[in-house]
Amino acid sequence: INLVAKKMFERVGSYYYFFPTYKQGKKIIWNGMDKNGFKFISHIPENLRKRTDNSEMLIETTNHSIFQVIGTDNIDSIVGTNPIGCIFSEYSLQNPIAWDLMRPVLRENGGWAVFNFTPRGNNHAKRLFDMAKNNEKWFCQLLTVDDTHDESGNRIITDDDIEEERRSGMSEELIQQEYYCSFNAAIQGAYY
Repeated sequence: INLVAKKMFERVGSYYYFFPTYKQGKKIIWNGMDKNGFKFISHIPENLRKRTDNSEMLIETTNHSIFQVIGTDNIDSIVGTNPIGCIFSEYSLQNPIAWDLMRPVLRENGGWAVFNFTPRGNNHAKRLFDMAKNNEKWFCQLLTVDDTHDESGNRIITDDDIEEERRSGMSEELIQQEYYCSFNAAIQGAYY
């Protein structure tokens, strides 16, 4: 959301934050906060807002840019729109048609997209990841618990934390998926 807040003042336009469902977007971004209680939407400061519409999960800034949270569960709600920037959060759980509908718009207007997600097997997100890591026009990064550190350089999730997860019953497949970003971990509950 910091990236979006910055970009909104660099170029006036609409910026969408996509989630698999509208309800998820409300819980995660609109009402969500970090571990210190700082609300995520507060990254767009009140004094830089012209209006905030809670029912539409929309913020208009003083320079007339628009930030809006959208669920890909109602894909028709974005048809015909013209965003400059899109963030697809939890992309592995989203309807991939949303990206297909936004691609021509972003290409035409020189816009951009960011995809963040935890793997959920070999699906559309895995195909996007594979394409991006082999395409010099894309930035692609995979970060595991080994790569994520706090401001002091300490790992946020330690080996001891992961061992505690194992001892308390978390399956190895889920540990590999959630902490080590494994696309090969079996999806729990799936069978063939």
